[in-house]
Amino acid sequence: MTANERALVPASPGAAIKMLPPLHLGELAQLIFGEIVDQLERDGRADVRYVQHVALLAMRLEQVQRWQAVLETTGDTATSRSIRKVDGETVVTEMIRARPEVTMLSDAMRQAQSLIGELMLNPMAALKIASGKDNLPGEFDDF
Repeated sequence: MTANERALVPASPGAAIKMLPPLHLGELAQLIFGEIVDQLERDGRADVRYVQHVALLAMRLEQVQRWQAVLETTGDTATSRSIRKVDGETVVTEMIRARPEVTMLSDAMRQAQSLIGELMLNPMAALKIASGKDNLPGEFDDF
């Protein structure tokens, strides 16, 4: 299903509004947006009010893929070398540090995980949604 053919999603009883990706999303983010919307539609939870949250999640998942690809190509660390004179002798210092993409990947993954939880797209949320609310009496109901 393409972005233009998204199924109509009830925003309120009797109303139907399409969840379309915002214009600022790139191609990959639009594809990811479509996959997320499809999942929300299958679960009966798609709502136009979630468009910006879904778009942000799609952008962050796109960044995860981008930073992961960069790190697979360049490695996780970078070496910087400094040469200086100390008491007439040349001293070479090498520092091995994490590439900036490591931090950017970590931030993108952390926010994506948080957004997945907010949109209830993780396995635990799926189990809760599928099972419904547990109304069975428990041993602590008297408290």
